[in-house]
Amino acid sequence: MNLPTATDGRRSARNAGRSEWTARGARRSTVAAFLCLLGALTLTGCATYTAKMADLRPRLAAGDFDGALQTIDKNGGGHDVLLTWLERGLILHYADRYAESNEAFAAAERTADELFGRTLAEGAVSLLTSDTNVAYRARPYEMALVPYFKALNYHWLGQPDEAVVEARRASQILARYVDATLGAVREEDRAELAKVRNDAFLLWFSGMLYEADGELNDAFTAYRNASVAYEQNAGLLGLEAPPALATDLARVADRLGFGEELAQTAAACPSVFPPAAGDSLPDLAALRAGARWIPGRGELVLLIETGYVPPLAQLRFDFPVFKNESHADRDRWGWTLVTGYGRYQSYSVGHEVEYWVSVAAPELHDDAPPPYAGVRASAGTAGGYATGARAVNLARSARVTFDAEKPTILFRTILRGLTKYLASRGAEKVGGKSVGLLANLFGAATETADTRSWLTLPGQIHVLRIPLPPGAHDIKVELLGADGRVAAERTLTGITVKPGEWTFESRRVFQDRQE
Repeated sequence: MNLPTATDGRRSARNAGRSEWTARGARRSTVAAFLCLLGALTLTGCATYTAKMADLRPRLAAGDFDGALQTIDKNGGGHDVLLTWLERGLILHYADRYAESNEAFAAAERTADELFGRTLAEGAVSLLTSDTNVAYRARPYEMALVPYFKALNYHWLGQPDEAVVEARRASQILARYVDATLGAVREEDRAELAKVRNDAFLLWFSGMLYEADGELNDAFTAYRNASVAYEQNAGLLGLEAPPALATDLARVADRLGFGEELAQTAAACPSVFPPAAGDSLPDLAALRAGARWIPGRGELVLLIETGYVPPLAQLRFDFPVFKNESHADRDRWGWTLVTGYGRYQSYSVGHEVEYWVSVAAPELHDDAPPPYAGVRASAGTAGGYATGARAVNLARSARVTFDAEKPTILFRTILRGLTKYLASRGAEKVGGKSVGLLANLFGAATETADTRSWLTLPGQIHVLRIPLPPGAHDIKVELLGADGRVAAERTLTGITVKPGEWTFESRRVFQDRQE
């Protein structure tokens, strides 16, 4: 039996000291790593996308399109690259740089396609940090508007065939992105979003382009589908069925001899085809007669874009982690907390809370009324006059989309909070309380709600239709407040109308109100 010598004892003491020193060194290294990472995240992650783009809307309102582009170039890219292309495409559209606008929008569509398959790896990153650290994926109503703006660009570039192609794609893109969103949320949250796979305005707009290009069968199909979509979704989306849609469908039906199909559509869509005075059914014969264009005149289609899509804001809330609680089935655990969302104080009664986890989720702020309740326009001595219809209400589209996604967003948020908490608890066990504290600080520093959205997108589009004689016209546009009074005026000068042709004009009102 070998007894330990004094030398062995000194060696053991040195080894023990070395082990303790190594452990302290490992903790110091871990602490240093956490501090470096925390500092990097603090420096790079504090400014939200909205904050970085704070001067974008003021520059647009001032007509400073070059300045707006500089803001995009300076602050865009990275995880926000899709938004960068979308913002750039729309700014160039408003700056009348139509070819460049279409190039930017094409890049946005390519980027969106590339992002389709990049969900799994980025989802793991978002569980450790936040959703702002993954690439932004556009909402269905955002991507559906890209072909609309591209079609207008092509029309003004004198390329009607390309405009028709974009019009044909608009509804297909909307359906594709709605389906993708539906696949990412629970079945019980899908009902309202599933109804908006067909956008009434995009169908109507494509029908006008088809008719302008002489494609009457496609125009009839688009008008009929638009009528059905308005009938189904006008209440849900806060839309006004435009009277011109009924006359468009009646005119094309008359030219194609589709009287029976017109009657069927009118019976199925009473809000689009209101009954005649004192009758229970619309007078289709009178409608068809009145729908024919006046010989020698053209048709002005005036698209007035107002407001902005409501912003997303950050909402912070706490949820409990109970002692001795099993998190083996995190999905079930997370959905249980989602079900009890907002009732955590009462939910925790009778349970011993180990820790309250603080997290951040987006919330849609759409309680403000739209800047204008209506639009009307007149052409002075030419005699043309029209009252607009709110054919697009992207504010409501945003609400329908957000409500479908909200439970899933809350689930991911809670799961992220739990993941960070368990990581900090594990770090404390391995590296001591100081490391656990730093892990908590890391979790807090990276806990940011994803409030990104397409900031320059309008909130509403009002459509006015005015038959006019050929020549140049000055169009007076009056924007109405909720009380029906004129809240702002604009004059569009030199609008040229050609006989027997469609003239598409679009204007954006950037200011919220002008008294």
